[in-house]
Amino acid sequence: MVQALAGASLQEVKDHLEVVVDSGHGTTFQGSESVVRRLAAPAELRSLIGQIIADEDVLADVAARSYYHANNFLKLVLLAGDKNPWRLRLHMWHPQPDATGSITEDIHSHRWDFTTALVVGEYFAQEFRIGPGTEYHYYKYLPIGQGKTFSLVAQGKEQLTSVFEALLPAGTVYHIDHQVLHCISRSAGKAAASLVLQLPAVEEFTHVYRTSPVGEQTKTDIEVRRPTVAQLRDELHHLLTWLD
Repeated sequence: MVQALAGASLQEVKDHLEVVVDSGHGTTFQGSESVVRRLAAPAELRSLIGQIIADEDVLADVAARSYYHANNFLKLVLLAGDKNPWRLRLHMWHPQPDATGSITEDIHSHRWDFTTALVVGEYFAQEFRIGPGTEYHYYKYLPIGQGKTFSLVAQGKEQLTSVFEALLPAGTVYHIDHQVLHCISRSAGKAAASLVLQLPAVEEFTHVYRTSPVGEQTKTDIEVRRPTVAQLRDELHHLLTWLD
């Protein structure tokens, strides 16, 4: 089945992923690793991106599903399932030349299991568990409502301890269960990008742990900023230069 993806159209890739998720193969690393690795190959990824750029309607659909994430990356949803609510996402971390050192995102879980292929750059990955360690401000992250905002609801404080860490280079493919608490750090001056197969959600909210509070209120609503079609086209052209 994997070889059938070579040079596939967007619809053929979508149909293939519908079968992978519906069959249950995508719920394990063994089942999802080969298809994600294949789609993340430079030639296949360039083909997918090129097809999206060439179709204004597809560009508009992708732009409407995508947004600039609070963890400092652009979250592009390239394809979304009809039969099952899976998503094929592309994450882009732009270099930030005005910043120095590394940029670390908030520690978090997910509402779904997912498989990731790092296609550009590298980042430092960590996983955590609840237990004696560093104290964080704990929030429940409620998903985007009505396509406009997401919410963080304060839950007090919690201590976490690191249980895994590794520097992951381009070419790495890994799978994370929705319950795993994790974060990544990356060099502020370097670009990074990853391709993600997001499986159907199994939780209603995400756990988020921050080193500083969001604000004084118990619930904070944050507006989502989505790319325009023109911005999305520029972003995808930019990514193609990263793949060269």
